[in-house]
Amino acid sequence: MQPSPLDNSSSSSSSILPEEKRDWISLLNESVHTSDDVDIGDIYAVSRNFVVVMRGIINIHYYYIPINKVEAWDGNVLWLKITENEVKEKI
Repeated sequence: MQPSPLDNSSSSSSSILPEEKRDWISLLNESVHTSDDVDIGDIYAVSRNFVVVMRGIINIHYYYIPINKVEAWDGNVLWLKITENEVKEKI
């Protein structure tokens, strides 16, 4: 099954359109994986330009992933265009 893109790549803006926001909100608590297939946590919140990912239970860390770094949703996992190292170093 081909993953469906969630970001609007053809648009010059990385904002979520109102009708797309419902789709993003339905992904709360879903798993997020990097391009190197590492589970970095679950979607905690969605804002205009970011997906907030929460990692950990006791030592909680939040990653603010720019919408333009999201590759696709495959029905189970939100895939990112970046690796785990890029997330840890740059985000």
